[in-house]
Amino acid sequence: SKGIYEIFDYAEFLKNNEEFEESIKHYTNILNEINEQHPLFPEVTDGRGVAYERIDKWEKAEIDLLASLKANPNQAYVINYLAYSWIEQGIKIEKSLKMLEKANKLKSNDPFIIDSLGWALFKLERYNESKDYLELAVKLMPADPIVNDHYGDALWKNGKKIQARYYWNYVLNLEETEEEL
Repeated sequence: SKGIYEIFDYAEFLKNNEEFEESIKHYTNILNEINEQHPLFPEVTDGRGVAYERIDKWEKAEIDLLASLKANPNQAYVINYLAYSWIEQGIKIEKSLKMLEKANKLKSNDPFIIDSLGWALFKLERYNESKDYLELAVKLMPADPIVNDHYGDALWKNGKKIQARYYWNYVLNLEETEEEL
């Protein structure tokens, strides 16, 4: 029989290899063995929350991500994941912005958090502020298609249509750009 740390490592391996449903089983087994004070609790609920989100079980994902943050409120990447998920759903955008400001203080110059912060401002129609954050995110991650697409959207809303088209065309030529984007 394996210890919970070994089971956790295996669950993480499965999640990282897109075996989400199988990883959820292992995360759940761990949660059946530990309580909220256990040092692994925030990581297990975060991992399971991400796995649930990836298989479109948002209600369960949200519960786990919130539980992870309740146990350890200073997890910048969990904050980012939850807030960005809300933004993409068009819900809780003001709350997401506040959370992302906190995450940005916890992990300054993280391009994923900066992109999410800029995207929250964009969704709140604060286009000029949004452009500044998204420009920084593009400088930090110049080959990321989503960041470049977000920046193009912000440029467009700020009246910089030629520059926006440049970034959108650039996104179409990036190797990692998904067909849907």
